[in-house]
Amino acid sequence: MKIKKYRARTFREALALVKREMGDDAVILSSEEQKGFRASVEITAAVDYDTGSSYDAKTISAYHLMAGTCKEPEPLSEEEGSSDDMLSEHCVAVSSEDKTPEAAGITEMRRDILSLKETIEDMKNRGYEVAVPEGRRKVFRYLRKRAIREDLALQLCRSASNMKELVQSLSSGIKTYPDTEDRKVVILIGPTGVGKTTTLAKMAARAIKQGKRVAMINLDTYRIGAIEQIRIYSKILGIPLDIASNTEELKRSLLKFADRDLIFIDTTGRNPRDNTYIEGLLELYETGVRIDTHLLMSANSDDDFMAEAYKHYSRLPVDCIAFTKVDEAVKLGALYNLASLCQKPLGYITTGQRVPQDIEFPDSDRLALMILRSGVA
Repeated sequence: MKIKKYRARTFREALALVKREMGDDAVILSSEEQKGFRASVEITAAVDYDTGSSYDAKTISAYHLMAGTCKEPEPLSEEEGSSDDMLSEHCVAVSSEDKTPEAAGITEMRRDILSLKETIEDMKNRGYEVAVPEGRRKVFRYLRKRAIREDLALQLCRSASNMKELVQSLSSGIKTYPDTEDRKVVILIGPTGVGKTTTLAKMAARAIKQGKRVAMINLDTYRIGAIEQIRIYSKILGIPLDIASNTEELKRSLLKFADRDLIFIDTTGRNPRDNTYIEGLLELYETGVRIDTHLLMSANSDDDFMAEAYKHYSRLPVDCIAFTKVDEAVKLGALYNLASLCQKPLGYITTGQRVPQDIEFPDSDRLALMILRSGVA
């Protein structure tokens, strides 16, 4: 087991140091906040040799020799690569010739490591993850069960000791997008399958009810059936639709609908890691027209995917984030996690397939209550 202390300005920075060096399996043994002119946070963390990532080549090779998966690699410096790189380069099949009298010692070492692992798991189960009073520790566990990220849960549980305070703290960390702002052109972007076209139809129907003259432009010429789907919505809602495949055609469509109060633009859903796709979206902002950009994310996606996707979409001038498929998500902590990560307001949520009913524009208090109530069996 490896135990080490980390010091940083904030809990978030300290936890980032822990995860960078020890990995996601590290356990927080204690945390202490130093107040004063130079405020800081000190965290004591531990990780067992079975799952940690910050071990030397000798430790790694010993473990994998126990498992019978690789020969002992040559020692590598830190500059030569991570533990994963070392294993991928040096692991080979072990033949019967590799069995030596040292096997008994290796077996005993394996028992010791497994014992350490059990100790770490026992410490986790006994509440050693944070050094806070029991009441606040319950708040921490409550937040973690609702998929609130660990560093954010630590911050929240230190500022709230009961449900009322927790709702207030969570609500204060969520900004919402003003629905009354006058917008002319709205574009919906997001990964594949988040429901951009259906959401666009809901937004258009809502605008019509408000007495606005609406038009739609479709840029999704990549997905089979996408044009047909939006054409059906166009006919049902009784609003004009134009198809554009590049920036020049988009300019012509925007000029064509210049007399409309509101224009909605539907886009292709692609892998956000596709640089060509992001570059293509960037070109759309060269029309000379102010475009309000709504990034749609599926509420049932995991934290890692959302964070990775936003890293690429952040190259675009995102105005707000909207979450779709909230009705399909078991836990809604990811909504707060992403809002905290990107510091963008939340615009709206969708809660089903019905057009136009299943769309809501909740305030921050309502969102906080939804997040806290999620994950309850």
